[in-house]
Amino acid sequence: MKNRRLLFISLFALLFTLAGCGGAGNNSHGGGEPAGKPQHYRGNMKSLDELVPAERIVILQSVFNPNAGEGFFTRDTRPASVEIEYNGGKVAAYPVSHAIDFLHKGCEGTVAVTKTDGGVTEFSAADFIGMYAMLDLRSETPPVLYNPAAKSVITDFAYAITGDGEVIYSVVSGADHNVNEILAKMGWKTDATYRFVATDRFHVPVEPDAAATGELRGTLSGAVNGSFPDMKLAGGKINDVLYIETVQF
Repeated sequence: MKNRRLLFISLFALLFTLAGCGGAGNNSHGGGEPAGKPQHYRGNMKSLDELVPAERIVILQSVFNPNAGEGFFTRDTRPASVEIEYNGGKVAAYPVSHAIDFLHKGCEGTVAVTKTDGGVTEFSAADFIGMYAMLDLRSETPPVLYNPAAKSVITDFAYAITGDGEVIYSVVSGADHNVNEILAKMGWKTDATYRFVATDRFHVPVEPDAAATGELRGTLSGAVNGSFPDMKLAGGKINDVLYIETVQF
C-alpha cells in the first residue's frame, strides 16, 4: 500500500513538471512572452489611430507585396499591377502614387531621385507622381520607374526624397540595409526614436541603440522585414515593414 502511494505521488509530480515546461506561443512578429505573462506587446500597443502621424520613409516593395500581412489592405484591395507601354512593348507595372499615398505630407515641389550608383536626378512632383514601378519582388534587380505621359525613366531606382524630406525607399530581395545608414543617407537624425509600422498595422518604437544594429532585409519571398538584435520589445522583429515614422512625443 505504501509503495502504491509513493508511485501515485511520483506520477503526479512528473505530470506537474511536464505541464510547467510548456512555453508561451510567439505572436506573428516574434514577440513571445515568458510563461506566466499572458499579455505581449501586440496586446498592449496603441492603435495607429491614437498616435500622431509624422514624416515617413515608405518601403516601395511592401506597398505592392501581395503576400504581406493584411491591415492597410486586404488581398482584394491591395494595389495591383497595370499594363503600360515601355520600350515598344507592354509590361506590368505598379502606380508609384500608391506608395506616395503613405507619405504624411504627400509629394510637392521637386523630388530628388537617387539611383543605386549614387547618381541623383530631380523631377517635378507631378512627373514623379505619374510614374509606374516595374519591379519583381523576388528579384535582386532594382526597380525601373517610368512615366508614360512625360516619357521620364529612372533605371536602378534606390530612393526618392520629396521636397518635405519624406522618402520612398527600395529594398530588393536579398539585400540588407542597416537602419542607421538609411537614416543618415536621408538626412534624418540617428539619435532619435522611430516607429516601424507593418502592413498589418503592427508597430513598434525603435530606440537609437537598437537602430544602430538593426537591419531591413529583403527576403527571397519578396517581404521586407526588420531585425533588431539589441531590442527586446516584440522579440526584436517586425515583418512586412511598410514605413518608418518619426515619433512625436
